[in-house]
This record gives sequence, structure tokens and C-alpha cells, in this order.
Amino acid sequence: MEDKWVTSQVPFKYMLSDFVLLAYNLTLKVQVFKVISEFNSAKPIPKPNIKLSEGEQGYLIRSIPLASPQPVFNVKEQYIYYVPQQFNRCYIDLQQTFDEYISKFSSKTRSTIRRKIKKFSAKCDGNLHWRSYRSVSEIKEFYREARKVSSKSYQETLLDSGLPNDSKFIQLMESLSEKDQVRGYLLFDNDCPVAYMYCPIEDNVLLYQFLGYDYEYNKWSVGTILHWLAFEDIFNEKKFKYFDFTEGQSEHKRLYSTGSILCGNVYIFPKNIGVWMLIYSHHGINVLSERLGLLFERFGLKAKLKKIIRFSSSK
Repeated sequence: MEDKWVTSQVPFKYMLSDFVLLAYNLTLKVQVFKVISEFNSAKPIPKPNIKLSEGEQGYLIRSIPLASPQPVFNVKEQYIYYVPQQFNRCYIDLQQTFDEYISKFSSKTRSTIRRKIKKFSAKCDGNLHWRSYRSVSEIKEFYREARKVSSKSYQETLLDSGLPNDSKFIQLMESLSEKDQVRGYLLFDNDCPVAYMYCPIEDNVLLYQFLGYDYEYNKWSVGTILHWLAFEDIFNEKKFKYFDFTEGQSEHKRLYSTGSILCGNVYIFPKNIGVWMLIYSHHGINVLSERLGLLFERFGLKAKLKKIIRFSSSK
């Protein structure tokens, strides 16, 4: 984790499943645990070692490794510690061959993925077209094509987590490519891009930063196909230690990972009534969302509702 605190505008979202009900921008001092490594170790959540400046409302430590699950709320001295997200940060150990890696999957899973690849290849007239990108000129091309996908993806239209469409990101991306510190991956239906994955590199670790796909191609499992092809390419490069899935949990991260580290996002606020109201209401929405999700899952409706929400948002 970096010791440096950086002042940032942080979206504080009240979400019900994939819906953003309300969002505030908080001005916080932020530290980020950036990269999975063999040297990561869980430590007690630290007390802020720097004072807030005028206009700053608190602190955020993102993805700090945790020795054990933490209470959602905790009060220490003059601070309230709020931990709304605790998750297993998944990664792939790349210090093996691709064949050794895929041996972790069941024969049924390997067969299913290969069948999906074969089926999509047949749709593309037997010509499965995908590419990896790394040089400056290649990354520029990747960005043009990937933006076409991102603009139609539910990741952008619903979750506001598409490939950024701004000059600062483009400059950063090109700067990273000059230093061979980024990879881009695209899957095509003939000449039409349908899925992308964007991964900056830090300390020989690939970071899973942006993924998106055209939801019209959902039935073809283009995201799964691109993952499989990109991972094979990454293993064959033999340059990287880990593939870090970064924050959050999902079925596909658990499927592809070879290990995980318990992490959490920790907000630290000066103790006052306004803060208690902010975080209690936020936690209440999180609990409601979780319980509704369990209820829908019990009746077999969760996956169907997500599909309806994502498909309608990507139109």
C-alpha cells in the first residue's frame, strides 16, 4: 500500500443492486493498496497520520489487506471507521505455464469454454479474430475500437465504469504504452469489436482495470472467450508475476483466480452526527440490497432481473 495520501473526489454511491439511487462526491484523503504481491501482509487498520485540510471530509483506504473480517462500524478516539466493503481480492499466479494453470479447472469447465469458443468461431465464419495491443500505435487503435464497445456496454451505461472518454486518460494510456506498461485485448465479430479488456502494468503485475462487452453478444459469452484467449497470451509472454483482479467479487473472478487476499475499503471520518447519518443510511441501503438479492435468488429471479436491467440499459 502507498504511504502517500492523495486528495480526491470520491463518489459515495447509494446502490440498490445495479441501480444508483443517490450519489455524493466526498472530498477525501485517499491511500490505495495497488498491487498484489508475495510481500502483502495484513496489518491493523492504521490511524490517520496526517490532518485534514480545509474542505476535506475524511479519509479512505482502498483495498487494505485485512487479517480477519472487520466490523462495519467502529469508533476509535475521535474517528468513526466505516467498512462497507470487504472482499476477497482475487489474483492469478502467472509463474507457471498456461497448461498448468488450466489444469485447475474441471474437465467440464474446460470443455464448456472451448465449446463456447468453437461456437463463436463458427458464427464468425470459422475465423476467430482477436488481438492484443501494447505499442503506442497499437494502443491508440485499441482505444478507438474499445470505445465503440464501451459506449454500448452496461458497464458504461449502467455502472458508469466504462473505458474513460477523456484526454487525461488517453495521455496516461499512451504514456504507459511508451514504457511497455499496458496491455489491451479485443475480440471481434469479423471486423466489429464486441469485447475489450484493458490492463495497466505495475511491478510486473497486470491490473484488471476495465472490461466491457456489447450486450447484444451476451448469448455468445464474448467476455468469457476474451478472458480465456487473453490469459493464454499473458501466460505465453512469461513476463508477469500476477494478474490482479483488483477490487470486488464476482463469479468470473473466483472462477479464473488461483488465490485471493481478504481486503476492505475503509472510510475514516471525524466523529459527528452528520457522519453517523451518512453512513447509517448508506449501510441500510446496502443491507436492503443484499436481502433483496438473496430473496430474488431464492426464487430463481436474480439472474433474470440482472439480464433485464443490463440489456435495457445498454440499448
